[in-house]
Amino acid sequence: MSRRGSAQRGFTLVEVLIAVAVLALVMVVLGQTMGSTARAYTNINETRLGYLVAADKLVELQVYQQWPSTGTSDSQEERNGRDWWIRTRISDGPYPDTRRVDIDVGPMNGEDKGGLAYSLASLIGKPVSG
Repeated sequence: MSRRGSAQRGFTLVEVLIAVAVLALVMVVLGQTMGSTARAYTNINETRLGYLVAADKLVELQVYQQWPSTGTSDSQEERNGRDWWIRTRISDGPYPDTRRVDIDVGPMNGEDKGGLAYSLASLIGKPVSG
């Protein structure tokens, strides 16, 4: 029987192997992209939550209207369903009657400090006595 006159009826083994190789490569790239996206989302969410914790700490210093002494203090608080470490550094500000406030925040990993999630710097003014 001659194949010259008949239409081709399927794929060759080489064509199938090339298609499978391309599909496997696409799946590997897609898997890596999804993993990177998940890690990026986790980092962004941790930064956002760290910002909220640091902002709350700064508002505490502003609302209580007390003139904070200079120095560094460490604390641990539960916020947003997680435990966070907070380091607050207070130093003299660049202007009279101001204090510079630096707040570093990170998640707790059990009993250990995790990495830095957010760092906030601000100035606060001396409360008016009245």
